[in-house]
Amino acid sequence: MTENELRARVCALADRWVGKKESNGTHREIIDIYNSIVPLPRGYRMTDSDPWCATFVSAVGQALGLTNVIFPECGCGPMIELYKKAGRWMEDDGYLPSPGDVIFYDWQDSGQGDNRGAPDHVGLVLEVAGDLITVIEGNCGNQVATRTLFRDNRYIRGYGLPDYAAAAAAINAHEDPEDEPAQEAPAVIVIPDPEPVPDPGTQEPAELPALPEGWCYVALPILAIGDGGEDSNREEAVRAAQLLLKGRGFNVGWMGADGDFGPKTEAALGKYKVSRDLPRSQEIDAETWQKLICD
Repeated sequence: MTENELRARVCALADRWVGKKESNGTHREIIDIYNSIVPLPRGYRMTDSDPWCATFVSAVGQALGLTNVIFPECGCGPMIELYKKAGRWMEDDGYLPSPGDVIFYDWQDSGQGDNRGAPDHVGLVLEVAGDLITVIEGNCGNQVATRTLFRDNRYIRGYGLPDYAAAAAAINAHEDPEDEPAQEAPAVIVIPDPEPVPDPGTQEPAELPALPEGWCYVALPILAIGDGGEDSNREEAVRAAQLLLKGRGFNVGWMGADGDFGPKTEAALGKYKVSRDLPRSQEIDAETWQKLICD
């Protein structure tokens, strides 16, 4: 993972959210991702009616596990203070941003001298072409939308500069630590549990390739909304998946790991898949199980 690849990942996720809006409630996915941050910035849980431009930027960081560099906040002013405290604030009018930088605006600027007013809005830089900047913003006309402007635009308050280089280095160190041999695959390989489960002794076990020492196969059922509940033999499998999702920071609902695959669990699964670049099905299949277990 390089710094530029990480910037591209941030921009790709933000771009996928373009069009989510208040009028049809699709912006709630962004609000929910923000509210899954632990601990919540200033302890405040966002509602559907709150201004959500800073929430949008923070949710991108939360979904990608980058809250250590894309500092989470629900307000523009406090978010700027976080970048200042980290020494990652840029207020030079001549600065040429890079994709993934956080851009702040002050709509009340007079145009005289440097803009130093209170910030009103924030977004993520998507593309830079010469002096022309394309930005993705949440709560832009009550939806996620793009804006194009020149870098000397008077309303630009400044930039937060996430340390993507450090984040990429940390990801690389985690994936291939120097003191451990690199592995090409996780030590657990998930295979789909047969459905229906045969009676013992009525079916020869499938022949599977031998695994290296310390590895194992695990048979788990493919799960989808409606599975689980007290009258289902899949309740424990659903509960295990919910616990894994919760452990990764995704909210499965106020009842927690109740063993019932309902809408909240489906929403948490969708957010998890987005954050891990998994195929966008609404099932917990073998690939998703394996990622949840070994993540």
